[in-house]
Amino acid sequence: MDWITCTTSFVTVVDQGSLAQAATKLNTSSSALSKRLSWLEKQLGVQLLKRTTRSLTVTDAGKLFYQRSARLLEDWHQMLAETTSTYGEVSGVLRIGAPLATGSRLLVHYLAEFIETYPNIQVELHTITPGQLPDLNLDVFISRELSDFNSSSYIATRLFNFQAGFYASPAYLEDRPQIETPEQLTQHNCLLFGTHGHEQEHIFENNLRLRLRGNFTTQNPEALVAAAVAGMGIILTGENMVKRELSKGLLVSVLPELKQPVNSAFAYYPKLEYNHVKTKLFIDFIKQKANSA
Repeated sequence: MDWITCTTSFVTVVDQGSLAQAATKLNTSSSALSKRLSWLEKQLGVQLLKRTTRSLTVTDAGKLFYQRSARLLEDWHQMLAETTSTYGEVSGVLRIGAPLATGSRLLVHYLAEFIETYPNIQVELHTITPGQLPDLNLDVFISRELSDFNSSSYIATRLFNFQAGFYASPAYLEDRPQIETPEQLTQHNCLLFGTHGHEQEHIFENNLRLRLRGNFTTQNPEALVAAAVAGMGIILTGENMVKRELSKGLLVSVLPELKQPVNSAFAYYPKLEYNHVKTKLFIDFIKQKANSA
C-alpha cells in the first residue's frame, strides 16, 4: 500500500459514486479498492466513507480530504507530465484568472490560437475582481501590478503596457462640435466603467485632471463598448480593448494625444518545485501577441 495509490483510489470512488464503477475505471477489483480505502482510513485515523451494500456516503472528513487530495493529485500528474514532455506535447488543464475586461476583450481572442497551437491543453478562464490578490488555485493570475503585494510564493512578470484614451463612434461625433481641447470632453456624455457613479475624476499625463460625467455606467466591458458603438457617448479605455472596433471603423480616437499614464498588466504565478511548462507557454504566447499587436 502507498499514499498515492490509495488516495487515487479514494478520489476515483468519490468521483464515480461506487466501488464497482471506480474498480472498472482503475482496472482493478472492488475488493482491492476496499482494502486501499481501509488502509487510508487507518493511516488518517478518520472515516472517509460510510459504505453499505447499497450506498456510499462521503463523511465530512472525507469531503475535506477529497477537496485537497483531488487538486494535489492533479498537480502531481501535471508535474510528471510536464517534467517528461516536450513543449509540443504538453497536456492538462491551465487555470487562468483575469479581470472581466481583460478576459473578455483581450485574452479570449488569443486563446483560440493558443489552444490550436497546443491542442492537448485545456483552458479554464476565471473572472477575478480588480485588485484581488492571487489565488493559489489558479495557475496564472493576470492583474495590474499589485504594489502592496510581496509574497515569496509567487513570481510576477510584466505581460504588456497599456494606456487609456478616449474613443467614440463616428455617428456620435458627426452632429456635434469638433472636440479640440481636453476641457471640451467634460461637456460630452461619457460612458463610465465601474461603480463610482455618473461623475468620475480621472488623471491624465502631465497631471491633468478631468471630471467626466455621463448617463450610463456599467461594470460590463462588453456593454460599455457596445454602448459606444451604438453612439451613446465617449468611452475611456485602452486601445487594445477596442482594437477590433477601431479596425472596422466602428470607433475612432478622440484627442489621440490625450492619454492616461502608462499602466502594465502582470502575470502572477506560484513558485513551484518543478517547471510549470503550461504556464510558461501561455505567458510567452500572450507577451508575443500583445506586444506585437
